[in-house]
Amino acid sequence: MKYAYILLSLVLFSGTSTLIAQEDNVNFDDVKVIKEYSAQLGDFDKINIEPILPVFDLSSRKYKYSVRAIPMKLKYEKPKIRPLALPEPKPIHLNKYLVKLGYGYPKFLNAELSVGYKSGNMNSNIDLSHLSIDNTLKIKDQKNSITKLDFNFFDRKNEMDLEYGLNGSIDVRYYNLYAVNDFSFDSLIQTKRRLNIGDFSAIIKKEELISNLNNKTEFNYQFIQLNTGKILENIFTIKNTSEYNFNENTSLNLPVTAQTLIGTKTFALQANPFIQYSTRLFNIRAGGDMGKTQDLDFIYPYAEISSNLFDNFIEIFASVDNQIFNNTDYIKSQINPFMNFDKDSIATSVYNNYTLGVRNSLEGAKLEFIVTYQKIKNKLFFAPNFFDDRIFNTIYDGGKNIKLQVNLAYKILPQLEITGNVTNNIYTMDNIAKPWYNPALTANFTTKTELLSKKLFIQGELFFASQSWYQDYYRNKKKLPSLFDISSKTGYKFHKSSSIFVEVNNIFAQNYQKWYQYPSYGLNFLAGMELRF
Repeated sequence: MKYAYILLSLVLFSGTSTLIAQEDNVNFDDVKVIKEYSAQLGDFDKINIEPILPVFDLSSRKYKYSVRAIPMKLKYEKPKIRPLALPEPKPIHLNKYLVKLGYGYPKFLNAELSVGYKSGNMNSNIDLSHLSIDNTLKIKDQKNSITKLDFNFFDRKNEMDLEYGLNGSIDVRYYNLYAVNDFSFDSLIQTKRRLNIGDFSAIIKKEELISNLNNKTEFNYQFIQLNTGKILENIFTIKNTSEYNFNENTSLNLPVTAQTLIGTKTFALQANPFIQYSTRLFNIRAGGDMGKTQDLDFIYPYAEISSNLFDNFIEIFASVDNQIFNNTDYIKSQINPFMNFDKDSIATSVYNNYTLGVRNSLEGAKLEFIVTYQKIKNKLFFAPNFFDDRIFNTIYDGGKNIKLQVNLAYKILPQLEITGNVTNNIYTMDNIAKPWYNPALTANFTTKTELLSKKLFIQGELFFASQSWYQDYYRNKKKLPSLFDISSKTGYKFHKSSSIFVEVNNIFAQNYQKWYQYPSYGLNFLAGMELRF
């Protein structure tokens, strides 16, 4: 490992830069094109590129992609888009304020206030939201709430090829330990708990730091506090990414990350260098993941290859990649808010993924099949606490998994589309009997449509999860019931700045449990009004 440390040190202290992909507004003057995209107004044939599209993630309803940067400066003649006799087009109206208020059953409250500002390339926004639900009439202490303050700021200096931004959030979350049975021997653990969570980051991007060399630096600070005690974790992370473009087909990338939990021995140093070669027919990435954490030294290979066939009708791809992260309380609380914070059990999780897949892309439709073989080290699981059955201890185990995925996006009509994904996991664990609280099969489908000249919006969602294994208080292996959840949302825009909405969740009122002894809320609905101006 001596040579690995030397190699890692060279990587960490080498020069860094990054890709910036930005969107310029084409005005009626000379425009400097600094992003890799098909140029317009007669110069489109001067840049020959293809975007690199990853596996589309339908569960988050976001499709992120990156485009290789080849900085070029093109000047356009002033375009004559309209006859001179026509009046100037009206500027696009931007909503600066959002007010949302809804109330429903059981004591379901949702409120949001948002204020935005835009001037040129500068954008800023502040958002305050509250969501709470109280079902104590049916189940003792079954209630929780989330109050959140978000802010973000972004600006771009075109003359300097510079972007920078700030964003952050502060969450105040209330939970009750409302387990239906109470096998508690520890009276010191409070029934009501409050989690204060903060997440703040700053980003700066600079194109052409030197010729064909770009830079992106990110700073991030996170904290978590339980009740009114001292802050449990102060997490500071810095990430710097570099990209050097040798030519329009080849680039060298160097992401470097350093993370520390202030005042503890928990840390992570990681570098992910790779070289990328792209053409219209195929894309190749090759590199590695290397670094060190408080409990692990690692060097893993990284490679991706994809090829387009039949004039981009079908794409086949294969990859060897890795997921490496520390299981901080900040991360674990996002998964299970009923966890035991008193137990210090931060470990480094590693997923070595070997993936094969195929996707097609037709007009209005995308279909994707993926098979992944995973070698797992320190996967996070939860088991009941022996002294208090209302909370869960964290445990770790290694093993293997075969993951099968099908992703679908289909636009049936211009106003009707359906998206969905199905995932099946086949775990083989090293030590624990079963992969606790990990259902083998999950499926999520969403359909939405707009009617009456886009005034009426209707969305339906189906979520299914098969039975999952858990341990009861006496450490017996049991299965939680499967989940079949149908929800819907309808909105009607009766004015250009006003709309009403109705949301209905868990329509079949299934009494499922995501965590042992914590039943769902059953049927719940929300109705309200939204104003944008």
